[in-house]
Amino acid sequence: MTLQGWRRLSWRLPALAVLVLLGLVWAVAFMPWLGRAMRALAMKTFARGLLAICGVRLYRTGQPTGWPNPCLLVSNHISWIDIYVVLAQAPVVFIAKSEIRSWPVISWLVRLSGTIFIERGSRHALRGVLHQAAARFQSGHAVLFFPEGTTSDGLGLLPFHSNLFSLAQQDLDLPICPLTIRYGQYGHASTVPAYIGEMTLLQSMVAILTTPGLSAHCHVHPSFYARDFEGPVKQLRGPLSDHARGLIASVTGPTVDGHLLKDGPVV
Repeated sequence: MTLQGWRRLSWRLPALAVLVLLGLVWAVAFMPWLGRAMRALAMKTFARGLLAICGVRLYRTGQPTGWPNPCLLVSNHISWIDIYVVLAQAPVVFIAKSEIRSWPVISWLVRLSGTIFIERGSRHALRGVLHQAAARFQSGHAVLFFPEGTTSDGLGLLPFHSNLFSLAQQDLDLPICPLTIRYGQYGHASTVPAYIGEMTLLQSMVAILTTPGLSAHCHVHPSFYARDFEGPVKQLRGPLSDHARGLIASVTGPTVDGHLLKDGPVV
Protein backbone atom coordinates (compact mmCIF):
# COMPACT_ATOMS: atom_id res chain seq x y z
CA MET A 1 0.00 0.00 0.00
CA THR A 2 1.29 3.47 -0.85
CA LEU A 3 1.80 6.27 1.65
CA GLN A 4 -1.21 8.08 0.16
CA GLY A 5 -3.26 4.91 0.64
CA TRP A 6 -2.30 4.73 4.32
CA ARG A 7 -3.24 8.38 4.74
CA ARG A 8 -6.67 7.81 3.22
CA LEU A 9 -7.20 4.76 5.37
CA SER A 10 -6.09 6.62 8.52
CA TRP A 11 -9.10 8.97 8.37
CA ARG A 12 -11.63 7.09 6.24
CA LEU A 13 -11.69 3.97 8.41
CA PRO A 14 -12.34 5.85 11.69
CA ALA A 15 -14.91 8.05 9.92
CA LEU A 16 -16.68 4.97 8.58
CA ALA A 17 -16.66 3.40 12.04
CA VAL A 18 -18.21 6.55 13.53
CA LEU A 19 -20.88 6.67 10.79
CA VAL A 20 -21.78 3.02 11.36
CA LEU A 21 -21.91 3.49 15.14
CA LEU A 22 -24.14 6.54 14.82
CA GLY A 23 -26.29 4.68 12.31
CA LEU A 24 -26.79 1.77 14.68
CA VAL A 25 -27.61 4.05 17.61
CA TRP A 26 -30.06 5.99 15.45
CA ALA A 27 -31.64 2.77 14.21
CA VAL A 28 -32.18 1.38 17.69
CA ALA A 29 -33.31 4.64 19.30
CA PHE A 30 -35.35 6.32 16.57
CA MET A 31 -36.10 4.15 13.54
CA PRO A 32 -38.95 2.19 15.18
CA TRP A 33 -40.78 5.48 15.83
CA LEU A 34 -40.30 7.05 12.40
CA GLY A 35 -42.84 7.04 9.59
CA ARG A 36 -42.06 5.47 6.22
CA ALA A 37 -40.92 8.74 4.60
CA MET A 38 -38.52 9.58 7.42
CA ARG A 39 -37.12 6.04 7.49
CA ALA A 40 -36.46 6.28 3.75
CA LEU A 41 -34.73 9.64 4.21
CA ALA A 42 -32.59 8.25 7.03
CA MET A 43 -31.47 5.29 4.92
CA LYS A 44 -30.70 7.51 1.93
CA THR A 45 -28.70 9.91 4.11
CA PHE A 46 -26.73 7.05 5.65
CA ALA A 47 -26.00 5.46 2.25
CA ARG A 48 -24.79 8.73 0.75
CA GLY A 49 -22.64 9.37 3.81
CA LEU A 50 -21.07 5.93 3.47
CA LEU A 51 -20.30 6.47 -0.21
CA ALA A 52 -18.80 9.89 0.54
CA ILE A 53 -16.50 8.50 3.25
CA CYS A 54 -15.43 5.68 0.92
CA GLY A 55 -14.57 8.30 -1.71
CA VAL A 56 -17.11 6.92 -4.19
CA ARG A 57 -18.93 9.54 -6.26
CA LEU A 58 -22.36 8.48 -7.48
CA TYR A 59 -23.78 9.05 -10.96
CA ARG A 60 -27.07 7.95 -12.49
CA THR A 61 -27.85 7.60 -16.19
CA GLY A 62 -30.87 6.35 -18.09
CA GLN A 63 -34.34 7.10 -16.74
CA PRO A 64 -34.14 10.55 -15.10
CA THR A 65 -36.97 9.83 -12.66
CA GLY A 66 -35.45 6.57 -11.42
CA TRP A 67 -37.81 3.63 -10.94
CA PRO A 68 -41.51 3.32 -10.13
CA ASN A 69 -42.98 2.06 -6.85
CA PRO A 70 -43.88 -0.68 -6.50
CA CYS A 71 -41.59 -2.50 -8.93
CA LEU A 72 -39.24 -5.45 -9.24
CA LEU A 73 -35.66 -4.23 -9.59
CA VAL A 74 -33.06 -6.50 -11.17
CA SER A 75 -29.36 -5.65 -11.07
CA ASN A 76 -25.93 -7.03 -11.80
CA HIS A 77 -23.84 -7.62 -8.67
CA ILE A 78 -20.24 -6.53 -8.11
CA SER A 79 -19.68 -5.56 -4.49
CA TRP A 80 -21.16 -5.23 -1.01
CA ILE A 81 -21.26 -1.51 -1.75
CA ASP A 82 -23.88 -2.08 -4.49
CA ILE A 83 -26.51 -2.00 -1.75
CA TYR A 84 -25.59 1.56 -0.79
CA VAL A 85 -25.33 2.70 -4.43
CA VAL A 86 -29.01 1.80 -4.76
CA LEU A 87 -30.16 3.00 -1.32
CA ALA A 88 -28.49 6.37 -1.94
CA GLN A 89 -31.08 6.97 -4.64
CA ALA A 90 -34.35 5.60 -3.24
CA PRO A 91 -35.61 3.13 -0.63
CA VAL A 92 -35.47 -0.48 -1.76
CA VAL A 93 -36.14 -3.85 -0.13
CA PHE A 94 -33.38 -6.32 -1.02
CA ILE A 95 -33.57 -10.06 -1.48
CA ALA A 96 -30.18 -11.27 -0.28
CA LYS A 97 -28.43 -14.55 0.42
CA SER A 98 -28.72 -15.73 4.01
CA GLU A 99 -24.91 -15.65 4.48
CA ILE A 100 -25.09 -11.87 4.82
CA ARG A 101 -26.69 -12.39 8.22
CA SER A 102 -23.25 -13.40 9.53
CA TRP A 103 -21.41 -10.35 8.16
CA PRO A 104 -20.29 -7.97 10.90
CA VAL A 105 -22.04 -4.59 10.96
CA ILE A 106 -23.33 -4.76 7.36
CA SER A 107 -25.90 -7.38 8.37
CA TRP A 108 -27.41 -4.90 10.84
CA LEU A 109 -27.55 -2.19 8.23
CA VAL A 110 -29.18 -4.24 5.48
CA ARG A 111 -31.81 -5.44 7.95
CA LEU A 112 -32.84 -1.81 8.42
CA SER A 113 -34.00 -1.67 4.79
CA GLY A 114 -36.29 -4.67 5.42
CA THR A 115 -34.06 -7.15 3.59
CA ILE A 116 -35.61 -10.52 2.73
CA PHE A 117 -33.08 -13.32 3.25
CA ILE A 118 -33.14 -16.47 1.14
CA GLU A 119 -31.54 -19.88 1.66
CA ARG A 120 -29.91 -21.06 -1.55
CA GLY A 121 -31.29 -24.18 -3.18
CA SER A 122 -34.35 -24.44 -0.93
CA ARG A 123 -37.76 -24.57 -2.64
CA HIS A 124 -39.48 -24.04 0.68
CA ALA A 125 -37.38 -20.92 1.27
CA LEU A 126 -38.23 -19.66 -2.22
CA ARG A 127 -41.94 -19.90 -1.49
CA GLY A 128 -41.43 -17.89 1.68
CA VAL A 129 -39.49 -15.23 -0.21
CA LEU A 130 -42.21 -14.96 -2.87
CA HIS A 131 -44.81 -14.49 -0.15
CA GLN A 132 -42.77 -11.82 1.69
CA ALA A 133 -41.97 -9.96 -1.52
CA ALA A 134 -45.62 -9.96 -2.59
CA ALA A 135 -46.50 -8.32 0.72
CA ARG A 136 -43.85 -5.65 0.10
CA PHE A 137 -45.26 -4.93 -3.36
CA GLN A 138 -48.75 -4.55 -1.91
CA SER A 139 -47.32 -1.97 0.50
CA GLY A 140 -45.87 0.02 -2.41
CA HIS A 141 -42.21 -0.99 -2.04
CA ALA A 142 -39.59 -1.62 -4.68
CA VAL A 143 -37.91 -5.02 -4.26
CA LEU A 144 -34.46 -5.79 -5.73
CA PHE A 145 -32.61 -9.03 -6.33
CA PHE A 146 -29.32 -9.97 -8.01
CA PRO A 147 -30.04 -12.77 -10.52
CA GLU A 148 -26.35 -13.66 -10.95
CA GLY A 149 -26.49 -15.07 -7.43
CA THR A 150 -22.93 -13.93 -6.72
CA THR A 151 -20.56 -11.10 -7.56
CA SER A 152 -18.48 -10.53 -10.69
CA ASP A 153 -15.73 -8.08 -11.63
CA GLY A 154 -18.34 -5.85 -13.31
CA LEU A 155 -16.80 -5.99 -16.78
CA GLY A 156 -19.28 -8.63 -17.90
CA LEU A 157 -22.24 -10.65 -16.67
CA LEU A 158 -22.51 -14.12 -15.16
CA PRO A 159 -25.44 -16.40 -16.11
CA PHE A 160 -28.77 -15.40 -14.58
CA HIS A 161 -30.84 -17.58 -12.27
CA SER A 162 -34.48 -17.16 -13.24
CA ASN A 163 -36.23 -18.44 -10.08
CA LEU A 164 -37.04 -15.05 -8.57
CA PHE A 165 -38.56 -13.81 -11.82
CA SER A 166 -41.53 -15.80 -10.53
CA LEU A 167 -42.33 -12.59 -8.65
CA ALA A 168 -43.45 -11.05 -11.95
CA GLN A 169 -45.55 -14.11 -12.81
CA GLN A 170 -47.68 -13.42 -9.72
CA ASP A 171 -48.60 -9.95 -11.01
CA LEU A 172 -48.37 -9.43 -14.77
CA ASP A 173 -48.78 -5.66 -14.32
CA LEU A 174 -45.79 -5.34 -11.96
CA PRO A 175 -43.06 -3.17 -13.55
CA ILE A 176 -39.69 -4.91 -13.95
CA CYS A 177 -36.88 -2.37 -13.88
CA PRO A 178 -33.31 -3.51 -14.70
CA LEU A 179 -30.31 -1.62 -13.30
CA THR A 180 -26.71 -1.77 -14.48
CA ILE A 181 -24.11 -0.89 -11.86
CA ARG A 182 -20.58 -0.05 -12.96
CA TYR A 183 -17.55 1.28 -11.11
CA GLY A 184 -14.89 3.59 -12.42
CA GLN A 185 -11.70 5.35 -11.41
CA TYR A 186 -11.09 8.75 -12.95
CA GLY A 187 -13.59 7.96 -15.70
CA HIS A 188 -12.28 4.51 -16.66
CA ALA A 189 -13.74 1.15 -15.72
CA SER A 190 -12.37 -0.19 -12.44
CA THR A 191 -12.50 -3.58 -10.74
CA VAL A 192 -11.24 -2.24 -7.41
CA PRO A 193 -14.69 -2.34 -5.70
CA ALA A 194 -15.33 -5.93 -6.88
CA TYR A 195 -15.82 -8.34 -3.98
CA ILE A 196 -14.88 -11.59 -5.69
CA GLY A 197 -12.91 -14.80 -5.33
CA GLU A 198 -11.26 -15.48 -1.97
CA MET A 199 -11.29 -11.82 -0.99
CA THR A 200 -12.51 -11.11 2.54
CA LEU A 201 -14.92 -8.34 3.41
CA LEU A 202 -12.14 -6.48 5.25
CA GLN A 203 -9.83 -6.71 2.22
CA SER A 204 -12.57 -5.35 0.00
CA MET A 205 -13.26 -2.46 2.35
CA VAL A 206 -9.55 -1.56 2.59
CA ALA A 207 -9.21 -1.65 -1.22
CA ILE A 208 -12.10 0.80 -1.60
CA LEU A 209 -11.06 3.08 1.26
CA THR A 210 -7.48 3.45 -0.01
CA THR A 211 -8.23 4.01 -3.72
CA PRO A 212 -8.65 7.58 -5.03
CA GLY A 213 -11.06 8.75 -7.72
CA LEU A 214 -13.65 5.97 -7.48
CA SER A 215 -17.13 6.44 -8.90
CA ALA A 216 -20.29 4.36 -9.07
CA HIS A 217 -22.53 4.54 -12.13
CA CYS A 218 -26.10 3.28 -11.96
CA HIS A 219 -27.90 3.04 -15.29
CA VAL A 220 -31.69 2.78 -14.92
CA HIS A 221 -33.26 0.95 -17.87
CA PRO A 222 -36.88 1.42 -18.98
CA SER A 223 -39.34 -0.83 -17.19
CA PHE A 224 -41.06 -3.75 -18.92
CA TYR A 225 -43.92 -6.08 -17.97
CA ALA A 226 -44.59 -9.81 -17.96
CA ARG A 227 -47.93 -9.10 -19.67
CA ASP A 228 -46.02 -8.12 -22.83
CA PHE A 229 -44.53 -11.62 -23.27
CA GLU A 230 -46.25 -14.43 -25.10
CA GLY A 231 -46.69 -17.92 -23.74
CA PRO A 232 -48.09 -19.59 -20.62
CA VAL A 233 -47.59 -17.51 -17.49
CA LYS A 234 -45.80 -20.37 -15.70
CA GLN A 235 -43.16 -20.44 -18.44
CA LEU A 236 -42.30 -16.72 -18.49
CA ARG A 237 -39.38 -16.84 -16.06
CA GLY A 238 -36.85 -17.69 -18.75
CA PRO A 239 -37.92 -15.01 -21.27
CA LEU A 240 -38.13 -12.36 -18.52
CA SER A 241 -34.66 -13.28 -17.27
CA ASP A 242 -33.19 -13.23 -20.78
CA HIS A 243 -34.73 -9.84 -21.56
CA ALA A 244 -33.49 -8.28 -18.32
CA ARG A 245 -30.02 -9.73 -18.86
CA GLY A 246 -29.87 -8.31 -22.37
CA LEU A 247 -30.71 -4.82 -21.13
CA ILE A 248 -28.23 -4.95 -18.25
CA ALA A 249 -25.48 -6.31 -20.53
CA SER A 250 -26.04 -3.52 -23.06
CA VAL A 251 -24.18 -1.03 -20.85
CA THR A 252 -21.98 -3.33 -18.75
CA GLY A 253 -18.30 -2.46 -18.61
CA PRO A 254 -16.46 0.31 -20.48
CA THR A 255 -18.23 2.32 -23.15
CA VAL A 256 -16.78 4.35 -26.01
CA ASP A 257 -12.99 4.79 -25.73
CA GLY A 258 -13.01 2.98 -22.41
CA HIS A 259 -14.82 5.80 -20.64
CA LEU A 260 -17.89 5.46 -18.49
CA LEU A 261 -20.98 7.51 -19.20
CA LYS A 262 -21.78 10.32 -16.80
CA ASP A 263 -24.86 12.55 -16.66
CA GLY A 264 -24.58 14.34 -13.37
CA PRO A 265 -23.99 13.36 -9.77
CA VAL A 266 -27.05 12.18 -7.88
CA VAL A 267 -28.09 14.96 -5.52
